[in-house]
Amino acid sequence: MFFAGMALGIVAGAALGIGIMCCVVAGKQEDQRMEQIRIRRQKQGEPKQIQFRDMEGIERFSLLDGESLCMMAEDGTKEIGICRFVNEKQVDVNGQIWEIGEFLWQMERRGIQVYPLETAEKKKR
Repeated sequence: MFFAGMALGIVAGAALGIGIMCCVVAGKQEDQRMEQIRIRRQKQGEPKQIQFRDMEGIERFSLLDGESLCMMAEDGTKEIGICRFVNEKQVDVNGQIWEIGEFLWQMERRGIQVYPLETAEKKKR
């Protein structure tokens, strides 16, 4: 009888854990959808200025909402990122929301140079 009770408790606990995890995942997905709707609504207004400031608050460069930046790795590979205004402290780069200072710090830490696409095009000339 003891083992039957233990088995029943384990099964019930596992089912409860799975149910809670499903609720957490569904909540996260809904949060992401709501954020996308909010970003889309913002896009309908006038373009916002995105100021790229490092962790010390020093402005590196600025872009308008929807403009692109170039990310160049140490090996010379380049990736173009489309930037969307989220708020004064956050930016959406290719669908990933970053704190602006954290984004610049992470790219620098990884050896990736980040600059406006206009600047990248001028360097080619």
